[in-house]
Amino acid sequence: MRLFFLRHTSLKVEIDVFYGQTDLDVSDNFEEEVVLIKKKILNFNIDTDSIKVYSSPLKRCIKLTERLTENYVIDERIKEMNLGDWEMKKMTSIPEKQKLEWENNLLSFKIPNGESNEEFLKRLKSFLEDIFKFNEDALIVCHAGSINGMLSLLTKEPFDKMVKNYWELIKHGSLSLIELKNKLIIKKIIGK
Repeated sequence: MRLFFLRHTSLKVEIDVFYGQTDLDVSDNFEEEVVLIKKKILNFNIDTDSIKVYSSPLKRCIKLTERLTENYVIDERIKEMNLGDWEMKKMTSIPEKQKLEWENNLLSFKIPNGESNEEFLKRLKSFLEDIFKFNEDALIVCHAGSINGMLSLLTKEPFDKMVKNYWELIKHGSLSLIELKNKLIIKKIIGK
């Protein structure tokens, strides 16, 4: 079973702004980025007409998914983390005390009016458990946080370590692969 994780393209948003579940639109570079993504998909021998394709419901993922296939399933559970009161705020505007609490308790800290990483990982785990029932290759179009979370769950690598090791590798439009045999990882490619 091969699970391909595709991050959405770049967005119309300023640098250093938190934008978890805010439904942002794609950037003006969308068409050029789609061309590059389609080349990656060909290089990985992914047939988007025969593979099971899942998409986050946020428009940045739907727009990309619709450029790859007409046959896909939208799943709410693979949305980015809910950043609550931090949505659309610059990192510098978040109170220092909250940022430190978050960094020191990455799993359990709950962003005000948002969710904790524990809650986030729980819904991602639910999604993975459901797709394992099909035992089919899948292409999952979603977000950097969602990809990091699912990679952490699949590899059993602690989420905080996963985020530190792979955050910069999972760029806009990057493709990652986890290949499983009897639920054991036999191949791992991150952020190509």
